[in-house]
Amino acid sequence: MKQINKKGKNRYFHYQKEILNTISETASFIDKNFRYVFVNTAFNTFFRKETEEVIGKTVRELWNSDDFSQKIQPAMEECMRGKSVFLLFEGIIPTGENKILEWNFYPHRNIKGRIDGLISTAKDVTEHKKAEQALLESEARFKELNATKDKLFSIIGHDLKGPINNILGFSELIDQNFENFSEQEVKQYIKLIYKSSITVTDLLENLLTWSRAQRNILTVSPHTVAFYFTVEKCFGQLIQNALQKEIRLKNKVHPETVVYADEEMITTIIRNLVSNAIKFTNRGGTISVITKSSPEQVVIGIKDTGIGIAPEIMSQLFQPNENHTSLGTEGEKGTGLGLIICKDLVEKNNGKIWAEISPEQGTTFWLKLPAKKPE
Repeated sequence: MKQINKKGKNRYFHYQKEILNTISETASFIDKNFRYVFVNTAFNTFFRKETEEVIGKTVRELWNSDDFSQKIQPAMEECMRGKSVFLLFEGIIPTGENKILEWNFYPHRNIKGRIDGLISTAKDVTEHKKAEQALLESEARFKELNATKDKLFSIIGHDLKGPINNILGFSELIDQNFENFSEQEVKQYIKLIYKSSITVTDLLENLLTWSRAQRNILTVSPHTVAFYFTVEKCFGQLIQNALQKEIRLKNKVHPETVVYADEEMITTIIRNLVSNAIKFTNRGGTISVITKSSPEQVVIGIKDTGIGIAPEIMSQLFQPNENHTSLGTEGEKGTGLGLIICKDLVEKNNGKIWAEISPEQGTTFWLKLPAKKPE
């Protein structure tokens, strides 16, 4: 009877092996000690291992030890408890390649119905998953480009048109009624034309920078930049705007502070952030640029004593598909484009940007930039 039972078991297992050899997926039989008892021809081909190289070895011996402990062993142990288990595995396979596998484990029962091991099948889905990821990234990029296009059209159609119409309108008034206006009235209209001209100039400069960034034609040329003098340069460009609102600009950067970045891009970032702070700071307020340095990085803060940012729009500040423009403390118009440009340029220089609100103390925009060339 024992001989008959043994023959029956062998025949039963023989049929199972024959069936597993007909499938295109890698398949193996693993005993309860996690040793390979059988592998099919697809296993030999995919893993480039001869049968005699595998049989008798444990799964841990064939696979990466960390992957086995963290990913494979827990799935196999659950299978040994009688449950079919699916595992999406990404890691190093026995050939030394990095692959993504759809891995299934099925409890194997002997002719008495007891679990004596498991059957493992695996399918290589690396290329499929890469294509899937590329499709998702492409879709996200398409949505971003669509948002960019809508933002651009909005700026051209509304934000640029407004100040240009102001310039044309006030110029026409002076031209047609010059003799009838007092000197004070002419000065007032010229001042309004000047303000609108600054708006148009800033907007056009930002549009050109943003357009180049979106088309990936901006060349990043990082080098060691003396940041104190970058801030001084930006303050010099914006001093008239600040004086008109009696706002004090304070450069609290240590003269020896350096950042490793593209100088032109960093200048554009600081100019945009300080200009933005001037718009949203009340007359007589203060704007300070501060830094916290370490050997590896510099944290830069542009701090104002302005009206702050509503909490509900904080998370939307740097998103091109969100329209969250608002008027400055004296009616200055913003487009939100400056912050989007700042985010693009900061990230191109391996940095980060974020904002913080201090209750009744205005807003601080923070930048984190490398202090030296990465090794």
